[in-house]
Amino acid sequence: MSGLLLNFFECQLTKQTINIRYLAYDDYQTKESYLELRDSNPEFEFMRNDEKIYYWPLCQTAVDSLDGTSDSISSNNNPRIFSKIIESAIVYQFRELENYSVYRNRHSHTWKIISEKNILHPAIEGLKVNRQVDFNTYFFKPHQKLLFGFVLSPRLKNTFTWSRQDFEKNGIDVTDLKGKDNIVFANRQSLKRFLIANGAEEIYQQQIENLDSNEQKFLVLSGLYSWLVKHKEGIYFPDGNSISSISKRYLPFENNKVRQEKIFNPRRYYFGGRTTKKGERLFYNQQVRKFKPYSFEVFHNKPIQIGVLCPKEHEGVTEGFVNKLENLLKNDFHLKKIGFKFCFTNNSSTKAYMDKLYDDELLKSNLVVVVVNEEHESLPENQSPYFICKAKYIGNGIPTQDVQIANVRNPNMFILNNLSLNIYAKLGGTAWTIEKEEKRKEELVIGIGSTTNEDGKLVMGIAQVFHSDGRYLVGDCVPLSTFANYSENLQRYLEETLNRVIDDHIDKDQEFRLIFHLFKSASSKYEIRAINNAVKKFNHLTFKYALVHLGYGHNFRLFANDGKGTIPRGTFIKLDGFTSLLHFVEDSSLPLHIKLDKRSSFTDLFYISKQVSWFSHLSHRSYKPAKRTVTITYPREMARLTERLKLVDGWDYDRLKKVADKLWFI
Repeated sequence: MSGLLLNFFECQLTKQTINIRYLAYDDYQTKESYLELRDSNPEFEFMRNDEKIYYWPLCQTAVDSLDGTSDSISSNNNPRIFSKIIESAIVYQFRELENYSVYRNRHSHTWKIISEKNILHPAIEGLKVNRQVDFNTYFFKPHQKLLFGFVLSPRLKNTFTWSRQDFEKNGIDVTDLKGKDNIVFANRQSLKRFLIANGAEEIYQQQIENLDSNEQKFLVLSGLYSWLVKHKEGIYFPDGNSISSISKRYLPFENNKVRQEKIFNPRRYYFGGRTTKKGERLFYNQQVRKFKPYSFEVFHNKPIQIGVLCPKEHEGVTEGFVNKLENLLKNDFHLKKIGFKFCFTNNSSTKAYMDKLYDDELLKSNLVVVVVNEEHESLPENQSPYFICKAKYIGNGIPTQDVQIANVRNPNMFILNNLSLNIYAKLGGTAWTIEKEEKRKEELVIGIGSTTNEDGKLVMGIAQVFHSDGRYLVGDCVPLSTFANYSENLQRYLEETLNRVIDDHIDKDQEFRLIFHLFKSASSKYEIRAINNAVKKFNHLTFKYALVHLGYGHNFRLFANDGKGTIPRGTFIKLDGFTSLLHFVEDSSLPLHIKLDKRSSFTDLFYISKQVSWFSHLSHRSYKPAKRTVTITYPREMARLTERLKLVDGWDYDRLKKVADKLWFI
């Protein structure tokens, strides 16, 4: 069948009301007492709801000795419990599958159904790849009727059959590889090292390309769906309920209330509001050259000095590379008063770079280009010329641009165009903005997130502010010293920053909007509390705000023409009044999940989703539209670099304030 499939399978039951029992929560308040209750009654499912612990049998032979109180649960009044009953019944049926394991990680809402069959053929000694299908139930209300069902998402699971000792016996270094006990986890780093050491990189990639294709994923998904349909009569439900139907849903469905729409690309605007005319075909870099960058007036007469720090063994090729870069900066970005100052190190050692770090000409520069070798990538941050130079120059308010010598020797126009764009952005320039449809109200977009260290512990929050036309205004990190002060510190930063930005960019006599993009899983206890408290400080002004959760850690997938087709960029699917899916990468099945917090006072979900889509056209890392919105990628890149820069001796978070209004991290 052709069309766009959302991997949600509607599940209709014969009865919309179920009689189950509950216990008083007060009798099982401690974690130990609740676990004892659950573990001593394995044939029952337990779920807390307010001050009650509901429970129901998972099979017909279950004997209830708990003497609970009976209660009637309806799908309309208790959809969360109703959905949990569907989940527990289907998961219990999955456990009947032979040669499959079924489990769920702690604190996860998604079950993993894993085949024990190694699907690599030919096999690779020491590695196995298994099919995994992630399962969770889901309910939503696209119109007047609640829909209940489940979501299935196929993926591959890599596992090493070699122990840590086996790795060492085969000459593979495991000192920095993550694992547990004698097990090495098959993450990207360890998998790459294993495949290279065994000369199996090409064999593995060829197989994975086919096994992990959208078409194969669709076949796996359809197979498991068909198995459930075939065995639905055997799925046990409490109180004599049963599944009447399971439906595979191509869009649109539910009276056209859940359908795909297209969010079209925004127009790019340059100096003085110039843009392309209808039918005019120009590459993006040609548009910048023709119409002049948005911030042309600020930079065209401004003297710009760029320092170049480079080993003298690469002096000749670097001069030729800089000539090409200078031509692009002068011609495309109209930086007519730009000049370059060279400083050559004696060799490629870290010490040689450090000896020249504080050269007078480099310290006078607006930006420093650092030419590095590929070997520098493997060095620890505190020994890496790239990280040391970036840390030290940021401390002096100077952003850096690293360039690998391989690209210096053989630059193509793609590399040169992107480098010149990066440099212009790091200097504080804005090459283009995007159109604003809603010109009646000013708007600020604030990207909020957090990052963890390699141990998975929260270490900092990130907040970046954009104008609604895409101009980057300011960004900073909020270091975490204790959980107790994290929310307070983030709140203080938001209050100070928003107060300054509103004064500089917003007409406070008119109503305006604050749109907060929250990436990863923002916590109600920390990030959201900080935002809500900060927003209250501006109650003397007239504004509306929205809290928007953006994430890829979900189970929804999209398949075009049963996995054989591609999905247009900008495909938008509204699930209900607060939830949508937005697609960015045509050959991927994974959309962005957008969830509007119900505490928001501005609730136009399509407008917000379009804003998220349009912000992917603002990345100044490349002329091409990004695969993710910059309100996700920019905070992530800032967090990633900041976390690594702090490993350099003498680094201080306060140094970032000197470059807070520049895209130093792209």
